[in-house]
This record gives sequence, C-alpha cells and structure tokens, in this order.
Amino acid sequence: MRVLRKVAFGSTSTIAVLFAAANPAHAQAADEAAASGDEIVVTARHRDERAQDIPVALSVVGGDLLTRTNTTSVADLSKLAPSLSFQGYNPRNTNLNIRGLGNNIAIASDGLDPGVGFYIDGVYYNRPGTAAFDLIDIERIEVLRGPQGTLYGKNTTAGAISVTTAKPKFKSEVNAEMTVGNLGFLQGKAAINLPLVDDQLAVRLSGSVTSRDGTLINQFTGKKLNNRNSYLLRGQLLFTPGSNVSVRLIGDYAKQKQDCCAQVLADIVAPANGKNFRTIAGLFGYTPVIDPFARVAVNDRAPLIENESGGVSAQIDIELPGATLTSISAWRFWNWTPQGDLDFIPLSAFAAADNADRQDQYSQELRIASTGSNKVDYVAGLFFYDETIDQHLTVSYGSAATQLLVSQALPGFILSGVTKVDTNRYRTTSLAAYGQATIHLTEALSLTGGLRYSHDNKSGHYSAVASGGLPLAGPLAAFAPLRAAFASSGTFDVQSKVGKVSGAANLSYRVNNNVLVYANYSRGNRSGGLNLTQLASGISPVVAPESIDSYELGLKTTLLDNRVTFNVAGYLQNDRNYQATVADPARLAVVYLSNVPKVRSKGFEIDMQARLADNVSVYGALAYTDAKIIDLPASACPLELSNQNTCDLSGYPISGIPKWSASFGGEIKQPVTVFSAPSEAYLGFDYSYRSTVNNGGYSAATQLEPLHLANARIGVRALNRRMDLSVWAKNLFDKQYFSDIVPGVGNTGLLTAQLGDPRTYGVTLRFHF
Repeated sequence: MRVLRKVAFGSTSTIAVLFAAANPAHAQAADEAAASGDEIVVTARHRDERAQDIPVALSVVGGDLLTRTNTTSVADLSKLAPSLSFQGYNPRNTNLNIRGLGNNIAIASDGLDPGVGFYIDGVYYNRPGTAAFDLIDIERIEVLRGPQGTLYGKNTTAGAISVTTAKPKFKSEVNAEMTVGNLGFLQGKAAINLPLVDDQLAVRLSGSVTSRDGTLINQFTGKKLNNRNSYLLRGQLLFTPGSNVSVRLIGDYAKQKQDCCAQVLADIVAPANGKNFRTIAGLFGYTPVIDPFARVAVNDRAPLIENESGGVSAQIDIELPGATLTSISAWRFWNWTPQGDLDFIPLSAFAAADNADRQDQYSQELRIASTGSNKVDYVAGLFFYDETIDQHLTVSYGSAATQLLVSQALPGFILSGVTKVDTNRYRTTSLAAYGQATIHLTEALSLTGGLRYSHDNKSGHYSAVASGGLPLAGPLAAFAPLRAAFASSGTFDVQSKVGKVSGAANLSYRVNNNVLVYANYSRGNRSGGLNLTQLASGISPVVAPESIDSYELGLKTTLLDNRVTFNVAGYLQNDRNYQATVADPARLAVVYLSNVPKVRSKGFEIDMQARLADNVSVYGALAYTDAKIIDLPASACPLELSNQNTCDLSGYPISGIPKWSASFGGEIKQPVTVFSAPSEAYLGFDYSYRSTVNNGGYSAATQLEPLHLANARIGVRALNRRMDLSVWAKNLFDKQYFSDIVPGVGNTGLLTAQLGDPRTYGVTLRFHF
C-alpha cells in the first residue's frame, strides 16, 4: 500500500524535491519517505499534489541545502539552479533570467518591470534591488521555469522565483548560527519560535547581521572597496482562532550600507571607431595599467550604496467545504541611495551619476482553490497592485567627458561642468482576474487550462533641468546642439493603458505510477514600460508590452523504489517585443528603453536527485540554452563595428546567457559518537559550471571564458540536530575570473570588469534547541 506524505515544498513545484536528497529537515523527510516507499506531496498549484504528478518544470531548493551549502543570496542560488542566470552591477541593477529570457544585461530602469517574478511568502516584489538581501530562515525556494502568467501574473514571462520563509510553529524552537571566515567575514543568524497560546497563537523572530572586508583596493586612497555590511530582521505572528481559520502576519526590515560597487580595468582593445583610450588618457597625464587580478580599482570618486527594504503582509486562509479561501495583503517600500563612479577610471567622464529611488507598493490577492481529490481541480482569484516610484537622477559631466563620450579631437568645454537633474515619478496600477482548472479525463490522462486577464494603467512625469558649463554663445554656438543632445531641460507627461490575456494549456499522461509525460503551451505577457528620460527625436516614451509563446515537452520519472528522481524538459520560446535597455548610437552615454522585435530561446534541462546509499546522496542539473536575437535590424554596434552608426544584430546571442550550465553535488555521512552523543560526520561538495558567455555589447572582447567553481565542507552534527560544526570553502581552487565585463565609457576600447570573489573559507557553528 502506497502512503502519501505531505512535505510542503511550495505553492509552485514540479521537479519533486530536486535537491532534497541531502539531509536534515525537508531533505531528511524526503529521504525517509523514499526509503519507506511513501510519496512526497507538495503544495503546488495551491493544492496538495504528488510532486511527480505536477506537469511543470521547476527547481526546488530546500532550506537545509541552502544552509549546508552556505547559499546566502539569490546570486548563490543560480549556482544550484542552472536555468537561472544572475548578474548584478549593484543591488539596483540586478538582472534575473530564466531560460535566457527576463531582463537584458544592462543598466536597470525604473520604467521597466522585470521579466522574472520574485515572490516572498506569496507577496510580489517588483524591484530587483529587493532581491539583493541575505536569505535567512528559509523553508524553500522554488525556481519556476517558463511563463507563469496564469497563476503568477504579469511580468513572469521568463518564470518566477518563489521564496517561502519558515513560519511560526506551536512549539518552542531556537536556531542560532555564527560564522567566522577570511576577509574579515562575520555573520550571525538567529530564529526564535515561541508558542504564546496552545494551538492558537505563535510568534517567530529571525534576523541576521553580515560584514566582510572589501575585495578591491582603491589605488589612490588605499580604502577597501566592495565590502559587505547588512542586516535583516523579520517578525511573524500565526493566529489560528479555529480549526478552519489561519492568520499569518509578517513584518520585515533590511538594510545594506556598503562601499560598493567598484570595477577594475580589464583590458584595452582597438575599437573600429578610431577612439583610443590610451591616447585620451595621455591627454590628461594618465597611463593605465592593466592587471585586473591585482584587485586594484582606480576610480576617482568613492562608491557607496544604501539599499533599504521593508514591509508588512497578512495572509488569511479559511477552510471551506471542498476549498480553501486565501487573502494576501501587503505593503512594501524600497529606498535606493547611491554614490558612485560610473566610468571607473581616474579621468572624470562623470563627476556624478547617481540614481536615487523611493518606491512604495501595495498588493492584494484573493483566491479560492479546491481541496481533496476531485474530477475537476481548480484555482481562481483576483489581484490588485499599485506602485509609485519617485526618482531623482543627477548626471554631472567632468573634464574628460567630451573626449571620452564624443571625440578626442573636440574641446573639453562642450560637456565639462554641465549638470542635468531629473525628477521623475512613475505610477502603476494593475488589476487582474485569473482561473485555472485541471480535468482528470481518466486516471492517467489530465487536461489543464487557464486564463488570466491583466489591465495596467501606467503614468509618468518627467522633469529635467540642465545647467552649468561654459556659455556656448557667439563663435561657440555651433557646439550648443551637441551639448543639448546630452543635457537639455524639459518636461512631459505620458500614460499607457493596456489590457492583456495570458493563458496556459497542459496535457499530461501517467504511463505508470513512476513515469509522467506532458506537453505544455503557455502565453505570457510583460506590461509596457515608460521612457522617462531625455529622448532623441522619433523615440517613443512608451515601450510596448512584451509577449511570449512557450512550448514544452517533459518527462518525469521516479526509479529504484523512489531512490532516484530523473526529469527532462525541452522547450521552445518565441518572444515578441522583447523589452530592453539600449544605447543611443549617437550618444553612447545615454540609454533608453526599446523593444527588440523578436527573440527566441530553445533548449532542454535535466534534473536528478538520488540516494545512492543510506549515507550517500547526490543531486545534479544540466541546462542547454540557445537564446538569440531573431530580428533587430538597427541597434548600437559592438566595438568591432563601432565605426558604423547602427548595426543589424539579428542572429546575435542574447547577452549574459551561457549555452551550457550545470551543477552537481552531494554529501557523504558516517555515524560517529561525539561526547557520548549519537552524531554523524559528513563531507559535502558542490560544483557549478557555465560555458562561454557573451556578456555585454555583443563584442568578442566582452566574452567571458568558461567557468568551473567548486565548494566543499566537512563537519560533524548531532543526529538530534542540536549542534552542527563545519569548516567550509567557496571557490575552493581560488579561480580568478570575471563575473562581468563590459565596454568602458564611450567605446574607447577600454573594458571594465567585476571580479568574482577569491577563495573564501570559514568555520560555522549552528545550534538548534
């Protein structure tokens, strides 16, 4: 007789505990279930279902694997889920891509919504900067691959990341963790759970504090740059006034204040446009030295960021006969205050380039989902979202701006000393209604269909004031149009109202109890954007909505008495009006929002988890992604073709996406006795790989080499989980690599790069009681 055991891996899951084969808590429950022949049940599609019955591709990473692998951020998560690509110039400019789509690799814009939805405890976070904080007290993270527009709404054209935190329990619990490592790394985490009233009221408090020295040295000041300094607090209250009612209140606050994010000089090449960085640098008495892994920065303005986020939410669940009614209400804010050196060189192209944001958002979701086993399973809901962003952008051009941004032959006074201050406001109001149903045509054959209608009302106000610089009158008046192209006063208002329908259709067939095959079609939409910036003639302030048609075939198998899970998915995605931040060919320092007529992504994914023996568990994942531009006849050119005004980039790969990516890891454990307490010693390893990546600017010069990274850990833990002591290392073999490389300011042949972290290691002590 087969027993169903519920393991809550998420409101959206399918690959059945991909990484759960390791150990304690959820992973341990998965191991025990597999060993006893039990089936693992997840709360996917907002209902209890066997993980392997859910015909959707997704990666699930349990909280215990996050803990053991020292995965403390979404950036680290991408090394465990190969279909997820992460890149961040700084927390605000964070790019998340799934299957090659999502956000293009460029400077983020407040006028565009992300293409990968990010959720924490069912609440939608619309600004990528809010995903940059440490992950603490996490139950699981789910990476949903492909459009999720039916159940998860607009702006999930590429997929969604859903984070579920550990919720209050009706028993006392304390978790504490302290880590000490090289580079001055210190991190403390704690979670306290207290039952206040038996089976009715419980509270959970969690928090973390992290600090680490910088990994770069400023050549001129000796100050360490790119340090870490952050903290996060979260409080939760769970109230169950009756057996059929549950209320969960959550409040959180997080802040980063860091000397971040500096880059190094990576190389100097000869662009086709005739500019030469060494020649321009010589005009100002500077001789550049290219030695990136000396970890020396040469910026002439100290970088500093403050990233602040917080909010409150309330989730109410009411059990009805045959259904659950759920309400999730939330308010959140995000404040971004930067100071930086946009050119990363001692020449002053930009005396200032600071984009400060103040964001508020409100959301309300009301849904109903069937429970139990039915001929027809369903979920339906309504969603409201309101967001306001106040943006204050200051750009001041320095003494070398004209030579770097325009021509080394022109006089510097054209741009030197000119300042433009933008004061903008964005407002978005969204309303949506959705429904999805699964009809079980037979015991083996099921048909799922769903639709969602979303209406977005976006409005924006742009106001710019240009000032400063040498007056361009008389014989100098001929230079006035050139200066005006970079800095002009102006104001305008813009509005966009668009309604779109998303949908999905899925047919699945269970060959036997261990094999499921499925075919899936989904249509996703990404809401339009607003160009609140100085625009050249002919460029629209409204960016068209993006749409994607996705086709997927999948196979999910459970083998060897549930000891092995092996899943495969293949897909084809056609994206129209792909939203991107592009460079103005005539003003390379100026970017604006636009649509790429058509891009395409196709590939396949393999996910595996296995318990090879009682003391040996492994996981693995492989992704092949062929993402390219199909139609883009006129765009800014790569360095090799920078002597042309525009280039046809049709056929070029989408920046930042490796064709091949993989992860593999596992753990070996052995029973031991420590201080008369039953314990186990363990050895864990994690390996990640990505192939060559064209990182930015579509130039061969900005190509990142293949990357292999290995992490390892060794330790001992009590079987009752009371104590766990480990020694760990990340980037075990001290691989020197660029995490990012882009053309420097003005396409002068200079390349600047962010460096991956060197080898880091430390000791972690955990307590649970």
